[in-house]
Formats: sequence, C-alpha cells, structure tokens
Amino acid sequence: MTLTVESVVLRLKRGDSPFFRACRKALKFCFTATIPVPQTLKPAGRLFYELRFYIPTLWARVKSLIYTTPVFCCRCESVGKRLQLWSLPSVRGHALLYIGDDVRFSGSLAVSSGRFCDRPILRIGSRTFVGHNVSITCNREVVIEDDVLIAGNCKISDYDGHPASLDTRIANGLPGADDIRPVKICRGAWIGAGVFISKGVTIGEGSVVGANSVVTHDVPPFCVAAGSPARVVKSPNPPGPPGFAKAVSAAA
Repeated sequence: MTLTVESVVLRLKRGDSPFFRACRKALKFCFTATIPVPQTLKPAGRLFYELRFYIPTLWARVKSLIYTTPVFCCRCESVGKRLQLWSLPSVRGHALLYIGDDVRFSGSLAVSSGRFCDRPILRIGSRTFVGHNVSITCNREVVIEDDVLIAGNCKISDYDGHPASLDTRIANGLPGADDIRPVKICRGAWIGAGVFISKGVTIGEGSVVGANSVVTHDVPPFCVAAGSPARVVKSPNPPGPPGFAKAVSAAA
C-alpha cells in the first residue's frame, strides 16, 4: 500500500494501529501541553505581555508624527490643530479636504471622488471622530459638522455609483443633476457601526443612527433612527423653538 500524506493523516486521525495510536497520543500531548509559570516570573512575563501592545502603539504614534500626519496635511486644503492619525488615509480623486481641530481618525479611511464635478468638497468639523474602515464617496459635497461620532465600517456617499438612466449607463455617460446630491451630518450626531448613508441625506443635530442601518431619507434632529431603510424609532423632546418637538414627532 502506497502511503501518501493524506493517508497518513487519515490513519493518525483513526489511530487504527498501535504505532498510529502512539503517534496520535504524542501529537495530542504536543497540542495540549502547557508549561507552568513560576510565581516569581509572572511580573516579568506581565511586562513582556504589555510591551507587545505598547511598543507597536508607540511606533505608530512616532510614525504618525514624523510621516503620516505631515504627508496627509499636504493633501488637504486646510487642517486644524491636533489632528490624530493612526494610518495614512487613502484619498483618490480631486476632492478638496477641509479638516477642523482635534479630529481623530482611528484607523483606515478611504475618500474617493469621480470625474463629475470640478470641485468636490469634503468638510470634517472639529472634535469629530471617524472609526476604522470608513469609506466616503464625495463627488459634490459631504459635510460632517463638529462633534460627530462615526463608528467603524460606515459608508457615506453622495452618489450611487452609476447613473439612474439605463441609456446613460450603457453609454458610460455622466450622471444627471439628481444623481449626485450632497450629504450632511449635523453637529453632535452619532453614526453607529456599519451604517450606509446615501446621497441627499441630512442627519439632524444630535441624532443617533443605529448600527447597520441604511439611511435613504433625512433624519430629524435629536432622534434615534434604525433599520433598513432607517426609520425614526425614538423622538425625545429636544430643545428648540415652539412647535419643534411636534414637528419631530410628526416626522416619525
């Protein structure tokens, strides 16, 4: 009988002879054995364990200080004070970027724009947090105001990716005026993880959008919206002029 790697592995799994049973026990011991750590060595081991996290973090901070942040600032039209970057954002296209003070990008950020408008603009306000793996498509204008929180894996786009007209798509033509509409996320809004915000949407001041929601219509201020498509699920009484709370309830 010709032994192949597959047949040896199969016999080890079955343990169908004294030799393979012994080999199986030896392999099991290798995979399950642990070495006890003396109590006197635990402080040094704990220090080594913590250094595994702090050293890469320190290196990322130094790299950001001397390379990542200066290079990204050269790509932007204006950048405020104390920008925090952990990795270099990927900006493809000719969008104009305006960044406020104390903005924090916690991981990968992708910004893209197409050939449709001469001066697409992305504005990110002060004290805004943008999570890891966020994608922003900006073909006309995307505005993210001050104090906005955007969790990871979100996608924001002012364009669907292709024209709505079949003939235009086949001809690889330019989209119509209604195919590209600005997106605005107002002050203090909180966008949960995995949210998709489509063209023409305005997220009202102080509103919360639940995780994995698909936002295709405006969200009123100081509301909670969730679902696919997102709907207002909670409308607290916000501060505002007379009749404001009634208008918010009606929008729900």
